Amino acid sequence: MKEILSELKRISEIMGITINEDSISKEEHMQTITDNLTKNNLYSKSIEKTLDDIIKLGDEQLIDYSLLERGFDKILKIKGNTKKNVEIYFKQIFKSLSKRQRAEYDIIPDIDDYLFEPEEPSIIPKKTYRKELFLLQVELNKLTEWLNKTGKTVIIVFEGRDSAGKGSTIKKFIENINPRSYNVIALGIPTPEERKNWWGRYRSKIEQGKINLFDRSWYNRGLVEPVAGYGTPEEYEEFMNDVANFEEGLTKDGDYLFKLWFSIDKETQSNRFQMRQKSPIKYWKYSPNDEKMQDLWDKFTEYKDKLFDKTSTLNNPWVVLDAIDKRVSGLNSIRYVLKNIPYEGKNNQVLDVEYPEAMVVLKPEN
Repeated sequence: MKEILSELKRISEIMGITINEDSISKEEHMQTITDNLTKNNLYSKSIEKTLDDIIKLGDEQLIDYSLLERGFDKILKIKGNTKKNVEIYFKQIFKSLSKRQRAEYDIIPDIDDYLFEPEEPSIIPKKTYRKELFLLQVELNKLTEWLNKTGKTVIIVFEGRDSAGKGSTIKKFIENINPRSYNVIALGIPTPEERKNWWGRYRSKIEQGKINLFDRSWYNRGLVEPVAGYGTPEEYEEFMNDVANFEEGLTKDGDYLFKLWFSIDKETQSNRFQMRQKSPIKYWKYSPNDEKMQDLWDKFTEYKDKLFDKTSTLNNPWVVLDAIDKRVSGLNSIRYVLKNIPYEGKNNQVLDVEYPEAMVVLKPEN
């Protein structure tokens, strides 16, 4: 493993980019998890056995222990029965790992990934990824046919920090479905009139009977605006008080709303900003505002946590996707949406959650 990471790092440095390298051993990651379980009085015989089973799988399979630990940290933030949530989390991971053909997995991108634009390393090799994505896109076509038949509407909110992979994931959703069946909404700076009619600004863009994908959404007022100083305290408070009612209204006729949050760490964001600046075709994505968000990282985190606490409701919870590995977060997001809509001809085998360690649903208990 160290040799693989070393070679990948060497290639990346030649190309002028930085790749994260996990210098912490699997033993250290697992010890941190164990310590946190003990600290929070969560340790049980059931959890201990499941962790032992996961460690045994790790002797023969490639497991991202850093991702495992990050997922565990997110589980601890879910309201409700924490011990039950943790037990379910580790059991899901063991079940998923048992089904993966890990002997075929590697972290090195295919060599042709470097011939045009460098790609970040992934636990899923390109051939495996393309196969899984193909099968999910077949399911997306089934969904659009069902929407056309029933008149139901799907609304998907893509939120997260800059460079978290929102736009690239939207492309995964739409690249092989009928253009008439989806609607991508990426709004610019609101006019003074739109600022006064915040909910109407977004509601008016939703097209019935289609998949509506918001590349950033009404949540700008609850996050980006207060962090960057674009809005007023009164606007923020009004937003936080009214957003749950607005979202209930979107789904009162049986339509579907999904709120996806793409989560990355500060180092990953910095690395992606470097890649944007050096890319001959993506340099335009980088702006001075990007660097400003690095400086505002802690303030952004503060408002994000408030957002999750207040706006992750029983009917419309936030789904937090670990997006450091974009292939994993892309597949997870599509699977989650498809699993939660009762369209005709669904292939449940394809929709089994393969990477539960990289996804947490912040759904409060009844």
